[in-house]
Amino acid sequence: MRSKKYKDAQDRAEGKYTGHNPFGALSFWFDSIKTWQRILIILIFMLALAGVTAYAAFQQYTDKVVEQIQDDEVIEENDLSCTDVEGYVNIVLLGVDSRSMKKSALKSANTDAIIVVSMNEKSGEVNLTSVFRDTYLKMGDTSTYEKINAAYYFGGAKMCMKSLNQAMDLNIKKYVLFNFKMVADLVDAVDGIKVDVKEREIDELNKYTKETAKHIGQKKYKKVKKPGRQKLEGVQAVAYGRIRKGVGDDFRRTSRMRIVIKKVTSKLKNKNLFQLKRIMELCLDDCKTNLSKNDLIGFAQRMGKVELKGSIAYPYTVKTGLLNGVSYVFPGDLEDSARRLHKDLFDDDEYEPSDKLLEISNHIKSQVGSGGAESDDLGIYDEEIEEEKKKEEQKEKMKAAAEKRQKEIKEQQKNS
Repeated sequence: MRSKKYKDAQDRAEGKYTGHNPFGALSFWFDSIKTWQRILIILIFMLALAGVTAYAAFQQYTDKVVEQIQDDEVIEENDLSCTDVEGYVNIVLLGVDSRSMKKSALKSANTDAIIVVSMNEKSGEVNLTSVFRDTYLKMGDTSTYEKINAAYYFGGAKMCMKSLNQAMDLNIKKYVLFNFKMVADLVDAVDGIKVDVKEREIDELNKYTKETAKHIGQKKYKKVKKPGRQKLEGVQAVAYGRIRKGVGDDFRRTSRMRIVIKKVTSKLKNKNLFQLKRIMELCLDDCKTNLSKNDLIGFAQRMGKVELKGSIAYPYTVKTGLLNGVSYVFPGDLEDSARRLHKDLFDDDEYEPSDKLLEISNHIKSQVGSGGAESDDLGIYDEEIEEEKKKEEQKEKMKAAAEKRQKEIKEQQKNS
């Protein structure tokens, strides 16, 4: 009879393991496979281990970021007058005229920029809606009607979101609060943006560049010396979004703000995760938000797929005037503006304004009447109107030429 030692040796030679120790069986199997297979298994194990470690580090990092930028304002969703907008996430960007983001400084702040970002959850398409800061609207649950840029002063981000939701029938629950410095840092981080500066904009642009640089504590800055398409650095881009008096007023100002956001977003799309991380770190001290960790991760993952579809100003029709000695931008017809908004942005033909929106619209009409001009037509110069006409004429010519060519091709095919 053969010994057990001999039988074990024979089993090994035949690739068998007869012991009862599972680790022994694993070791026996590992010894029996080919060298390249062992190397591959070791590499896979190392990568898996590295992935787990990296994920843990990433979770720790995002927790730290959220803790730093999380606004401590407690907001209950039930208090926001949300109206369901199916398939879309709406977030409001609030640019405050405050150098510091400390709570004590923000108490007296107004919002110079109010831009609603509407994202289609399926396609990733994004639309920007800028609300004129002087728009006469109801302040949340109060009986007060005031300029919408004062909503933050009256009741913080909650008051802003509630006032916008009930005047637009939206579902805004999230916000990002930022100041001039954050925008300047963000533009510098993407190596500036290219803008077509008009001759008439130069003086105001340079004036606001100097003012903005002083406001954010930046000693060195450049001035624009000639018109035309050129790169603007951070403080210049902020100034470009602020100029208004004599250069299209607030109606063109909101348009310039959207241009800055669109150009910065376009450049951010081409950044990888590590570059986005560094850029985000530059902005941490100058913004506050109620976006959660999962929200931030989700937006970072979607950044490359985001497509900026269009931008509009709200309300659609407006008129300016005085009420009790104060200058306002009055909605021409808030009900009509809301209907157009839901049609244009959310493709909703069946939308009906809420009772709250109708109440606000009727109150404004009772105060100042209705009517007014299309907001997109305000602040536009004659040469720009002519330029747009020429573009449209050129498009029509190209379309006619294409149709003529198609007919010629069909005729050739028919005769051949």
